[in-house]
Amino acid sequence: MAKVIFMHFDTVTDGIYNAKIGEPIVRLAKENNVPIPFNAKGDYAKCLISVENLSDEEPTSYMEDEELDILVELGAITPEEAEQCQQFTISPKVRIAPMMLIKGDILVKPYTLKK
Repeated sequence: MAKVIFMHFDTVTDGIYNAKIGEPIVRLAKENNVPIPFNAKGDYAKCLISVENLSDEEPTSYMEDEELDILVELGAITPEEAEQCQQFTISPKVRIAPMMLIKGDILVKPYTLKK
């Protein structure tokens, strides 16, 4: 089991939740009425979340190249950060909510692109 802390989404539902390793973050949020952005009809800029690993060691996390490519295209991460994520099989600090699986204890916050 993993601990997922939702912060700054909603004062009623923000808090700590237990999740299965490999569970989609969106499913956990929906089941607990956390208003996480996930349905933007292809506009992934509206589905970004900030994710901070809470473990001493970051768990390895396989990601599809598509997600990294979209994050680079949106300007959420740099090409260098994407390359490092691929090389070391780690996650960036910004994720696309509908593409993310829970891999360990994390803190999740809303993320807005800087203009």
